[in-house]
Amino acid sequence: MNSNMTEQLDQLFRMWDRGLCPGAQVLIRQHGKTLYEKCFGYGNLENKLKIHKESIFHVASISKEFTVMSILLLWKEGKLDLDDNIRKYLDEYINIETPITIRQMMNNVSGLRDQWELLFLRGIKINDQIDMDDINTTISLQKSLNFEPQSQYLYSNTGFHLLALIVEKLSQMSFPQFVKERIFTPLGMTHSFVRESFTQIVPDLTYSYQDEGNDTFYYNPLNYALYGPTSVNTCASDLCKVLDEYIHPNVIDPEIIELMKKPVLLSNGKTAEYCGGLITHKLHGLDVFGHGGADAAYRGEIICIPEKELEIVLISNTTTYAMSKLADKAACIVLGLPDCTEPAVPEHENAPARSGVFLTALPDDPMFVDITEQNGTFYMQREWCRTELVKEEDGGYRIGSLDEKIYFTDKEILYRLPARVLTLTPAKPTDPALFQEGTYYNDETDSFMKLVKTENTCEIHMRRYGKTTLYQSASGSIIFRMDANLIMYVKAENNTIIMDGGRVKHIIYQKQ
Repeated sequence: MNSNMTEQLDQLFRMWDRGLCPGAQVLIRQHGKTLYEKCFGYGNLENKLKIHKESIFHVASISKEFTVMSILLLWKEGKLDLDDNIRKYLDEYINIETPITIRQMMNNVSGLRDQWELLFLRGIKINDQIDMDDINTTISLQKSLNFEPQSQYLYSNTGFHLLALIVEKLSQMSFPQFVKERIFTPLGMTHSFVRESFTQIVPDLTYSYQDEGNDTFYYNPLNYALYGPTSVNTCASDLCKVLDEYIHPNVIDPEIIELMKKPVLLSNGKTAEYCGGLITHKLHGLDVFGHGGADAAYRGEIICIPEKELEIVLISNTTTYAMSKLADKAACIVLGLPDCTEPAVPEHENAPARSGVFLTALPDDPMFVDITEQNGTFYMQREWCRTELVKEEDGGYRIGSLDEKIYFTDKEILYRLPARVLTLTPAKPTDPALFQEGTYYNDETDSFMKLVKTENTCEIHMRRYGKTTLYQSASGSIIFRMDANLIMYVKAENNTIIMDGGRVKHIIYQKQ
């Protein structure tokens, strides 16, 4: 690699190299040779322990690749059929009548509601100690799906939890042991393992730190080890060994690799971006395969471009970067391609900054932004703190040191994220006449809520979350936010309240 390319990559990753801060391992290989390998920042800020080549990272949803690989190893041995109904193996956990297949779960087209939002509705919070039994109980309560299997693609961690249980049942081994013996050891991934408990002591483990853009980092603990969808712990050099297999299968059967790289075909004839534990997209016409991960403040992205024999591993213990965008940018530098274009902000006239709650009604993911003002300075309220909005030459306001900006107009705000621009409008109070006061119950989450009318709006009270105001967007959608992890649409219908979230649809609360 020439010095100019190295300088460009150093500049790209500069936010991990600013003194005592969390950081990352970066490893870029092409044609089997290392082009760029660096460790940035600290794995433990309290004790000032730097990240090194053998530092261990929790890689979150990158784990799904190994879950699918495990299922396909059993498939090659004839121990299962990918089109088997999962009730054949997990009848004790499944109370949904609609048939769901193993293949549909590994392709994320099963329609299963996501375990996380279901947990939150049950009153289990992200900072609780969460174990596999909590997920099993949550799944067993479900009687319906988000949609008919194969009709849509919607990411669901639940399916990968169930895949891990199938591996355990058919192999008569714990899932962590199966992955170690059948995948990590054959591939020579000597620093990799599936964590069985968050209390497990892990030598050289990096700690997780939230970066909210205000030059202060917050310890963001991981209080679970939920294998299947997550909980692989590893390092960059080990992850390159599995990327090698996606380009030139040597240890893993080529038929398994092809199935993992095959995009799913929906019932309407369209293909989705998800494959089998891998996600695919195009970069300047080149096929890219990989997966990202995000748990607590851990972030990761691994990609390969088979046509160019290029592999990129980025694993971090902080939230500074949007990792998928960062990996694509690194690929463009290495391949000499034009830089990935930033999302274009629509033409607009800048208006003075102002405080308020702003909403956008996205089909699958409501967005909620709270801006406050103190002594002439504006702040965005984030998960862990408030972050100053810094005005820049184009009239926009950068959110601290993050790669995110807010543009104020007379009627709305434009929120420029690393990969897209959202339009948000001021929230309005919800008309109390739309709802009936009272207590409501949902049996699929075994949870109650209380709806209370105030003078000019409504509130929802839920166990462990307290009360929250219902806001109405410009489109008429009603949104509530209990915390950063639970934001949902709400509507009233025939003595019920129906909730829809990003990965959980049609949760019906009946009036008691």
